[in-house]
Amino acid sequence: MESTFRGVFLTCTDVEATAAFYREIAGLPLEAAGDEDYTYFVFELDGVQIALHGAEAFADYTFPPVAESNLTHLYFRIPDQAEFLERIRHAGTPLVDVDEVVVTVEDPDGRKVMFGTA
Repeated sequence: MESTFRGVFLTCTDVEATAAFYREIAGLPLEAAGDEDYTYFVFELDGVQIALHGAEAFADYTFPPVAESNLTHLYFRIPDQAEFLERIRHAGTPLVDVDEVVVTVEDPDGRKVMFGTA
């Protein structure tokens, strides 16, 4: 049986704040989906999606998210590191680390997210 990568689901303490982070910092056009009983945010490209779910509503066992357990690493490619650093400084986003290729920031749930030129 062959499998196909479908996407990444992130559980969040405050799904709206996390969606705002990924819109502003990663430039993802996340849109609200679901209904009045359950709303989540999603972006899909070529059949692969990133979806943000409220941890408490998504499943009892995922709440609260454990920031120390960074089993999911997200990596976004950026064209210009200096421009990106200026963008996150202006936004007040917590900066974790910078090397010659990768800028690592922290999202509102404590996940380390990498943005690199490679």
